[in-house]
Amino acid sequence: MYKKSAIRLFAGVAVAVFAAATFLLLFMLHEQKQINETLSDAQHTLQMQNQELQQEINDLLTKKGGIEEHGQLSIKGTQVVDQNGNPLMLRGVSSHGIAWYPEYTNYSALKTLKDYGANVFRIAMYVEQNDGYLEEPELNKKLLFSAIENSLAADLYTIVDWHVLRDENPNRNIEEAMDVLEEVAQRYGDNPGIIYEICNEPNGDTTYDDIVRYAEQVIPIIRKHAPNSLVLVGTPNFCTSLSEAIENPIEYQNIMYTYHYYAGISDCKFAIEEIARGLEGGLPVFVSEWGLDSHDVAEHHWNETRDFLDYLENKKIGWINWSLSNKNEGYSMIEPASRKLNSWNEEDITDSGRFVLKYLSLGKDQKSK
Repeated sequence: MYKKSAIRLFAGVAVAVFAAATFLLLFMLHEQKQINETLSDAQHTLQMQNQELQQEINDLLTKKGGIEEHGQLSIKGTQVVDQNGNPLMLRGVSSHGIAWYPEYTNYSALKTLKDYGANVFRIAMYVEQNDGYLEEPELNKKLLFSAIENSLAADLYTIVDWHVLRDENPNRNIEEAMDVLEEVAQRYGDNPGIIYEICNEPNGDTTYDDIVRYAEQVIPIIRKHAPNSLVLVGTPNFCTSLSEAIENPIEYQNIMYTYHYYAGISDCKFAIEEIARGLEGGLPVFVSEWGLDSHDVAEHHWNETRDFLDYLENKKIGWINWSLSNKNEGYSMIEPASRKLNSWNEEDITDSGRFVLKYLSLGKDQKSK
């Protein structure tokens, strides 16, 4: 009887131990399964992060939308085409006067523009204004070359703008213009990223014949060192009249004629018709400035500017917005209170700046296709 009880007790203990061991084993297997699943999830996350990192590296090594992808530009008919003969629409922003707002020509600022979709940056070097080239030639040249280097490094086509304004007639300072533009051409040669704008906004009593006389002296100086470069030529009345250029275009290849549009100042219907006449007459047109004053603009000005830009998009006519600065004026992209010099957020950008970025993003969308 005693032996049977002992056996039963032993058997019960053995069963209990076996059950406990089985439970413990099952628990350990369950825990191991969870650990394996966690490790698998972590491995998958790590693989995804590695893929994203590799994509970022590839994007850095293979730049899209700018000089590295498209190379040397030229004119075919009225259209800008790249090194492969494919049409390319240039969209970008201009600096303000580089002696006044040089801080916005830093590399990170221009890379931010590129990230938004820009493929061109315009560097405005005033001639006769305060601190312009005539007053501070060495300072302006240092700022110019620094901005050029930053723009090229950001893979942006770079417009060197001899910013005629107060001087009205470009012939007034033609010797200085030739000196500066030749120095740029000597330094960069046939670098495909450099575009020359030889006279911003001729005005006053400046005639088209004056502009032709100026261009025929300046262009050979540039082409001596940069024979394949694009050259932008200003037109009379603050770059708002193309009629004489249609009748008497300058006899050089890879030339474009500039037109400027400012909402509330320009007549949208006239601007579109004037550019259309130019295209019909075989004249390559580039809008090297347009602006929208968000401090003093009516709703119809926003609508007219949309119509104007939509027309440019439809015709693949390149454009530059004025301007990348925080100057307290409605045309500025950056809010006056903002002190950020790159990577701007919504609160750093003016109403007109957000409008510009929307149209820059059209270029970004095309690059991703």
